[in-house]
Amino acid sequence: MVECSKEEMEGRKAWRALLVPAVGSAAFFSSMMVNMLTTHKKYGWPHKAFKTTDYLLMTIPFIVIGLAIGEVVNEEATQGE
Repeated sequence: MVECSKEEMEGRKAWRALLVPAVGSAAFFSSMMVNMLTTHKKYGWPHKAFKTTDYLLMTIPFIVIGLAIGEVVNEEATQGE
């Protein structure tokens, strides 16, 4: 194994800590996509299946992702000043 500095080892541990949630999220997303394709094959596209509240619930992940990215960008901008 290659010798690493303390800073490199801390960075390695931080990046490796992201692997478990990333793999879990990828597995969840893959499962969801397979279920969507199976449902589409069986029932077709959803016509009048969703109500307004359903569409609002579907937008929540996109809002959270946008806010999270905005926080990271704003934090980097303030640190650069």
